[in-house]
Amino acid sequence: MNQTYTNKVGLCHSTLADLNNFFNKTPVNFEWNPYYNHSNEPVHVVPYLFNRFGEPWQTQKWVRFICNKAYAPQGLVGDEDVGQMSAWYILSACGIHPVCPGDTRFEITSPSVDKAEIKVSNNNVFRIVAIHNSPENVYIQSAKLNCKNYQKCYIDYQDIMKGGVLELTLTDKPNKNWGLEK
Repeated sequence: MNQTYTNKVGLCHSTLADLNNFFNKTPVNFEWNPYYNHSNEPVHVVPYLFNRFGEPWQTQKWVRFICNKAYAPQGLVGDEDVGQMSAWYILSACGIHPVCPGDTRFEITSPSVDKAEIKVSNNNVFRIVAIHNSPENVYIQSAKLNCKNYQKCYIDYQDIMKGGVLELTLTDKPNKNWGLEK
């Protein structure tokens, strides 16, 4: 009998196991495959689902992996459909990405750039700064939003539009407690 258990956010373990299997069986070269197929744009939100399922360190791991492997110097792993592939990369490399149209929540992940600046309304600028960023340091150890500790694995659109600084301290070991605040 297949037994399951429930994690901190009430998601069945078997669902997380399926999601992990989905990524673990993905070819490193991202050629067309029946698992995570980055060139098939509808799956672009899937690595961010770990944030919603209470395992944001998994989002950080897989988004960094995709940024590093699916966007090689020789080009994209798929065709560019009206900018979707590039938009996914730019937002993900900055460390944020929306998942659901109409929802103001932007998921936070490990940026692959040291610093990003986004010009927003009223001449405000929203900055994302990755401290100790390196190819090995893909996990968020801690975060601050405008110099205050920040424990959420997402940020609201309104907070981005106010401007300010999201500071993410990165390390090579996952912090399985960061980002679980609702």
